[in-house]
Amino acid sequence: MREIIVGGSLRYIDLGEMRMDSTRHGTVAGLRATAAALLTVVVLTGCSAGIGTSPEQAKQSIVTFVEESTDVVGDGWRTGEGPGLGKCGLGLGQGGVQYVYAKVRAASADPKADVEAVEQHWRELGVTTERYQTGGEDPILGVRGRGGPVESSDFRADPRGYTIDGSSQCVAADFDKMSLDGQG
Repeated sequence: MREIIVGGSLRYIDLGEMRMDSTRHGTVAGLRATAAALLTVVVLTGCSAGIGTSPEQAKQSIVTFVEESTDVVGDGWRTGEGPGLGKCGLGLGQGGVQYVYAKVRAASADPKADVEAVEQHWRELGVTTERYQTGGEDPILGVRGRGGPVESSDFRADPRGYTIDGSSQCVAADFDKMSLDGQG
């Protein structure tokens, strides 16, 4: 037996019971920590999948992503498309919306260096990248991306001109209603 004070009261406890309480307390604390970690993962995963994000946030997100990507390569960009409203699916028959945005400009003298710079920027944002190259005498270099702040992205370093585009994460919303309301 051992004396302890619990909540201001003196109690006598058997050491065997104390070890059991300590183990139970450790288990409960461990379960709580695990639950908190899982909740954090679910919340963060949910945000990256568009859950809890508004269409306005999705639109701003893709505009910011494309604008920052063009800044990496230099000036002279103009809007090629969008940001335009698109339809997407969130799974289990639930529809959603996403925004597509593209900018274009003249090619530079060093497309390989530009592809490398954009790829590095995207990787820093958590985008998984894949480089590509077409065949022929004047190959088109490029890099595609998925994940991070975007559903997909592409930088095409064509000798005739550059294009950077992206699609936002899919968010829960009614595409038809938004289109009819002119929210595209």
